[in-house]
Amino acid sequence: MAAAIEVKGIKELNRTLLDLGSDLSDLKDANEALSKIVANRAAALVPVRKGTLKGTIKSVRSPKKVQIAAGSSSVPYAPIIEFGWAKRNIRPQSYLYRAANELRDEIKTRFANNISDLIKKHNLD
Repeated sequence: MAAAIEVKGIKELNRTLLDLGSDLSDLKDANEALSKIVANRAAALVPVRKGTLKGTIKSVRSPKKVQIAAGSSSVPYAPIIEFGWAKRNIRPQSYLYRAANELRDEIKTRFANNISDLIKKHNLD
């Protein structure tokens, strides 16, 4: 159940944009917007008792990837809910990977459009 999508050339694009004087904020903004879409879906899927775990699901601002985080030092059980814990008979209840997989095609399309827009904006085409 993979949730990762490899984007070939993203490092080179980042390097080129930096060479052109960009601070990569456009790419960070675009990736954060996509992260929010997945984070919102994951929040809708996460099992809820008190809502504490749901409250920790957030998008991460990155120029290299669309990234979502869940859990914290006070909510260390996020990966246990996602992946389960066989020794404790806790079944996995995927919410992060499930959200990413459900939205995979939409995110790929939007990511490609964002990259195309950046390439045009910086006259790299």
